[in-house]
Amino acid sequence: MTIIEIIDTFTFYGIDVMLLASLTAITVQVFKLTFLKRLKRKLLTFLPFVLGTLFYAAYSALVKMDLAFLLTEYTQVIEHGVSVGALATLLYVLYEQFVRDEKSVSAAEGVIATLIEGYVPKKSVAEVAALIAEAIEKDVTGDGAKRAAQILTERMEEGVTERDIQLLAKLIIETLAHMTAG
Repeated sequence: MTIIEIIDTFTFYGIDVMLLASLTAITVQVFKLTFLKRLKRKLLTFLPFVLGTLFYAAYSALVKMDLAFLLTEYTQVIEHGVSVGALATLLYVLYEQFVRDEKSVSAAEGVIATLIEGYVPKKSVAEVAALIAEAIEKDVTGDGAKRAAQILTERMEEGVTERDIQLLAKLIIETLAHMTAG
């Protein structure tokens, strides 16, 4: 990332969303290491987005000092909550890429790999993430989610439904869109 992209990220998300994303990323890791150890990995995929939305809802209710705000402006709360979840996922990927993991992958591949864990065999997560990232990057038709779903369908674990694949593909596109917004 260039310095301009970093500044654009601060401008787009705001410091509040970034702090909530950090809190979300830390909370998700603590949950993964403690009482959610035995939870299926594919359910953990959505945890940053759920926690991010809950944290943002609590934050906005506290700042506005009005619980009715959550009901009247629920779309704003959900949108910012998803942004918190996307940024938390990106923070986790950056941590994995630069702190824990020795091999270097792009941020998009890291995010995709995090999201698809549990949907594809563990040994092929990096390969499938790279294929999806490449397909989305080269996509000029706007059907990135469709191509991601096709790749996932070809390599998915047993028991993963077509509906799960479609939702995951849309989540991948949405998360990558939030990463590049600005």
